[in-house]
Amino acid sequence: MGLEINKKGQGVYARVTAYAIGALLVLFGAWSLYATINRPGRFPLAENVPLLGTITGFQVIALVVAAAGLVGLHWLLNKPKSVDLMIETEQEMKKVSWPTIPEVWNATLVVVAVTATLAVAMSVFDLALRKLFHLVF
Repeated sequence: MGLEINKKGQGVYARVTAYAIGALLVLFGAWSLYATINRPGRFPLAENVPLLGTITGFQVIALVVAAAGLVGLHWLLNKPKSVDLMIETEQEMKKVSWPTIPEVWNATLVVVAVTATLAVAMSVFDLALRKLFHLVF
């Protein structure tokens, strides 16, 4: 199996989301690797390259890791089981009954009110127990 897309045209939104999140993780990992292994002024491969400046071996290593990670991500997301999972996920998400904005706002207000009430109640209980233990002990 090459790098062709498996079941092209199905599960497009789930695939794009998976590719975007996976690519961000791979690129962040390569960037973190570069930040960890980089030693300024050491291991130069080419100096005074137009628009790039000095190219170091550390940059090349990070780019190779990023490229390998992106190819591996593409391979992983095109395995038949992964493709079927993403297609089924997208189909199930289309069946979900999403709440309206007023419903979300009302639910948010209820959560905030309950959280604030519980915080006040727990603070009062905590204060009462501290006073009680301070008197007893």
